[in-house]
Amino acid sequence: MTENIDEAGIRVQTEKELISAVVEKHRRFLEEYKKEFGELDNRLSQVEENVKNAKNVRIQMEERKEVLKEKRQQFYHQTEALLEKEIFPKLDLITANKLQEEIKKLKGQIEPEEEQRLKDSFMEKLSETIRAAGLGENVLLQTGARMEEARNSNIELKEIIKSEKQLTEDKGSKGEEVSKSKSQHKWLSTRIKNHEEALNYWEKLKI
Repeated sequence: MTENIDEAGIRVQTEKELISAVVEKHRRFLEEYKKEFGELDNRLSQVEENVKNAKNVRIQMEERKEVLKEKRQQFYHQTEALLEKEIFPKLDLITANKLQEEIKKLKGQIEPEEEQRLKDSFMEKLSETIRAAGLGENVLLQTGARMEEARNSNIELKEIIKSEKQLTEDKGSKGEEVSKSKSQHKWLSTRIKNHEEALNYWEKLKI
């Protein structure tokens, strides 16, 4: 058999050469897997950091939402207090009650666009009422300013809610990315360990 192989020009590798080839193979796989593992590890760390940062942002958003809700109601409360002191006592009961009902609508949980529409309508009615009653317009200016601040708070509130929805969507995609990366991370870690053990075994035989 050996004579036939020699005659065919086929050289049989020695045991040392075979071991060297196996060692080189494991080294090559180790190098490739460790490189991929390092890149994945960095990417996974960055994604996890982003998830952590997004969580902190959501907490801050939640706190800001509560501040804005309270702030908006305070502006409307100040508006009511001002009108109850300076205007309503000087009006007939029906007119005063109608204006108070308009304020209640404004204080509700409504979209900024609807709030703007109701505010414009209220300010127009209030302006007509104040002029008809011969009252000073300083109250009208103060009322308009407070209501505008209330609406600005509502605008910011709605923007935060919109951003929260986007963060929730991003959280889902990032969570899926983290899950896949962790599975790949674990697989690579196992492959690296196996090749290190195999390399250690074959290098001992090489000696």
